[in-house]
Amino acid sequence: MAFNKNFKMGLDEIDVIEDSLRHCLNSLSKENIYSNPDDVCVPGEMEKIRSVLGQLHNQKM
Repeated sequence: MAFNKNFKMGLDEIDVIEDSLRHCLNSLSKENIYSNPDDVCVPGEMEKIRSVLGQLHNQKM
């Protein structure tokens, strides 16, 4: 089954996604402060979320 690459979302829906991703990023950031400094999982996830937030921002322009 192929993914639907063309779909429409309003700015309100994109704002909800962005807010949710920012909340997740904030939680991961707090978790990273208290976690093992050698753990690369959290920073890797944070980078993925930042990338998606950037792409969403560019889509709105």
